[in-house]
Amino acid sequence: MAAEKSFRDELATWVAQSDQAERPQRKEALVAFLAGRADVIEATAAGYTRKTIWEHLHEAGRVSFLYETFLKYVRRHITNS
Repeated sequence: MAAEKSFRDELATWVAQSDQAERPQRKEALVAFLAGRADVIEATAAGYTRKTIWEHLHEAGRVSFLYETFLKYVRRHITNS
């Protein structure tokens, strides 16, 4: 019988392929956020909620990531900077 891949080998292969497929998307999300960073700062200063800002950016097609990702980027690149 031919040597079968172990589950661990299959999983390692799958993880490597998944990581390569997802990394560009993550980088694109960050680039999209950073491109609109000044707009987010301005809108927040004007009194708009983060949820409203994200909804507008998302509906306008400027960002395609989840609200939770938006909050993470706001914390990392605006609040804590």
